[in-house]
Amino acid sequence: MKRASYYIRIAGSLLLICMVTALLLAAVNLLTRDVIAENARREKEEAIALLYPSFVRMEELPVPGEAEGVHTVYAVYEESGMAGYVVDLETTGFGGPINMMVGISPEGVVSGVRVVSHSETPGFGSRAAEQAYLAAYTGKGGELVLGADIDAVSGATISSRAILAGVNLALSLGLGGEGV
Repeated sequence: MKRASYYIRIAGSLLLICMVTALLLAAVNLLTRDVIAENARREKEEAIALLYPSFVRMEELPVPGEAEGVHTVYAVYEESGMAGYVVDLETTGFGGPINMMVGISPEGVVSGVRVVSHSETPGFGSRAAEQAYLAAYTGKGGELVLGADIDAVSGATISSRAILAGVNLALSLGLGGEGV
């Protein structure tokens, strides 16, 4: 009997610790969710500003069709009018998800690519996320092919294919040109 009460006391203590911890985590989440949402919005605006440096506002558009991996599509405006579109999407590389933004000009070609976050291998796959490599996509449209339209980064073929898949996904939405 003595042993059973010992286990009940231990289990009760652990249950109490878990309940207090859960309540504290819920309170911290409640207090910080607005700050987290504001930081996420600011990060998106900063990424869009890298693609369209003189943008003044963005407007969220519905995602055309069933585009798996596309988070959001934005119409981006400058003082002079429509600057283009930005597709916020995720693709899968060698190390895991690659979050990226692809700028599409009003003419329907790539105006820029930015990798927002990735888990690619430092020194190899991460080179596919460098701006020197991503600049090769600028001005290209249609269905791009690795080796014909875009070269792969040596030692990072899977990462290069993932970036290419993301750009092709953004282009397949038909934004600009005769699309949206």
